[in-house]
Amino acid sequence: MRYLVYILVLFNLAYFAWHQYSPTDKPHHLQPVPLAPGIEPLVLLSERQSSGSSAAAGKVDEVQQPAETTATETVPVIEYTAPARVEEVPDTNTRREPERVCQTIGPLLDKNDAASISAQLYQQGYQPAVRGGEVREPSGYWVYMAAMPVGEARAIVSDLDANGMKDYFIGKRNHISLGIFSSKRKAQVRQKRIKTLGYDAVLDQRYRTRTVFWLDIEEKQQPLQGSAFWDRIQAQYADIRVQRVSCE
Repeated sequence: MRYLVYILVLFNLAYFAWHQYSPTDKPHHLQPVPLAPGIEPLVLLSERQSSGSSAAAGKVDEVQQPAETTATETVPVIEYTAPARVEEVPDTNTRREPERVCQTIGPLLDKNDAASISAQLYQQGYQPAVRGGEVREPSGYWVYMAAMPVGEARAIVSDLDANGMKDYFIGKRNHISLGIFSSKRKAQVRQKRIKTLGYDAVLDQRYRTRTVFWLDIEEKQQPLQGSAFWDRIQAQYADIRVQRVSCE
């Protein structure tokens, strides 16, 4: 065993001596690859400095301009895929609420009539709510002379007295009222007579404000119009009507 170790040591010494004193191979000479037309050859910085120094020695007045280099930046392209659209499927099992229908009944000129119809509606299963309001309605025709100075008004009424016209009165701002008539024909007769005396009389429609009542209800499963109950109410109160209103 000891001899085997000696043999390995001697073999390693012989290999080391041969590797140290053996001749080295010369490097292969690399042939330059020809460049394509229009492409400048690559010059090292040390070669550029040496060539620049030699050029500066020959031509002192010339200033070497650095070559412009254009850097091209490559922008990565990010592809985006939109998420698939999910179609909403209507839920056929969802029960829709029935549409609310609200009505108002009126106008009623008498509060007692409103109370009577309200009681009948309550018996039919409705929950009526009485609501008051005001309306303007025609109230005859008025013949008059517009406001004037007090002396002129006195002179006109003296002439009216002399012609047998006694139904007049002087109002505020000295206007002269010549009568209120229920029909337009009678008012026109009075207007024409005043004009024959040489005065200008005006004929206007009169209005008055009255309080009326409405009954608001919400129909559930039984429509009001077309029912036998409503036909009886309509026959008793011919002037009232039913209008649909908002339930809010």
